Amino acid sequence: MRFSHCFLALLLIPFLCTCGARPNEDTVVSTADSTGMTPAGGNAVDTDQEGSYAIANGAFLGIKPGEPLANYTATLRAGLLQTGEGDFDVFYIDGAAGEELGYVMPDPNDESKVGDIYLTSPKVRTSAGVHVGMTHARLVEVLGPLEFHGSEIEGYTSAQKDGMAYRIDAGNWSYEIDQQTITPETELIEIVILR
Repeated sequence: MRFSHCFLALLLIPFLCTCGARPNEDTVVSTADSTGMTPAGGNAVDTDQEGSYAIANGAFLGIKPGEPLANYTATLRAGLLQTGEGDFDVFYIDGAAGEELGYVMPDPNDESKVGDIYLTSPKVRTSAGVHVGMTHARLVEVLGPLEFHGSEIEGYTSAQKDGMAYRIDAGNWSYEIDQQTITPETELIEIVILR
């Protein structure tokens, strides 16, 4: 008899705790736009126990290049990225506390699919421990030699290795650059999971 009372009480606790509860200002009830994505200010995703987020097996928070964007409506929010190259429709990735972790570009060959995933938060880490804010010297120490190249339009400086790109905080408007000009203290500012 005592077991059945305890069981009944356990069933009623969630109901009693939610009675009269009202969503706070940060709660989004229904915000999906016509693309099926959550617009700015949408729902956040869960974090791990240490407050960092892992890149693993070519994916981030389960988001993987080539997969349908519609699979990630709870994780992504629609937005606009403005750069020197123009304005781009992107899908931002928010952390559990609402902080922006990065964004997803739709695949240019099929905009219904995930293209490159750009990660800009220092809370994001690769399996090797690479993260935004790491110095160029430490990045090379962890990943081995990297050949960095510039971008003629934006002046970005980045290197690629094993399906990832690593952008550092250095401006180079020529593709070929002298690797010796990159100072050891130059910081990593973006990690990209390539499609």
